[in-house]
Amino acid sequence: MLISKTKKKERVDFVKDDPEYKPFIVMNEYLQVWTGLKDGGLTLTFSDNFDDAKPLNFHTQFLSLKRVYKLTKLEQIYL
Repeated sequence: MLISKTKKKERVDFVKDDPEYKPFIVMNEYLQVWTGLKDGGLTLTFSDNFDDAKPLNFHTQFLSLKRVYKLTKLEQIYL
């Protein structure tokens, strides 16, 4: 009986390996920072406290937030 050992595939972390990676936070037109979602992802929550901000990693995440929050303008602020 021949048993072959397979190598475990190394996990590639695209965020850390990408030289163009720049995390960012999202701000609304009232200069409040994005802190998360509620109501099953239908409502965006914002805070006046800059320390509560949750950074995002990909532009597609920002585009999804813009689709949910249609009423006001959103801005990306790179860290």
